[in-house]
Amino acid sequence: MDARSQIRAYIRSKIAQPLEDCDDLFDLGLVDSLFGLRLVSFVEQKFGITVDGDDLDIANFCSIDALTAFVTAKGAADGRV
Repeated sequence: MDARSQIRAYIRSKIAQPLEDCDDLFDLGLVDSLFGLRLVSFVEQKFGITVDGDDLDIANFCSIDALTAFVTAKGAADGRV
């Protein structure tokens, strides 16, 4: 399963409402800051990357699209992709 599919499956397992990959989870009020921390933990564990302080920008975690792009870029920077 690719990164997008894994991220989508995780988020959809936590949110009952139908979502598009581009939907902003925070703007829609579907999640809170605690869920944001859970996303950080999920991507670190699932993809073996380290989320640094500079990475903690809501723009990196607000949607499936954004999170996929972040994980892909971070993985490439870390030499994992």
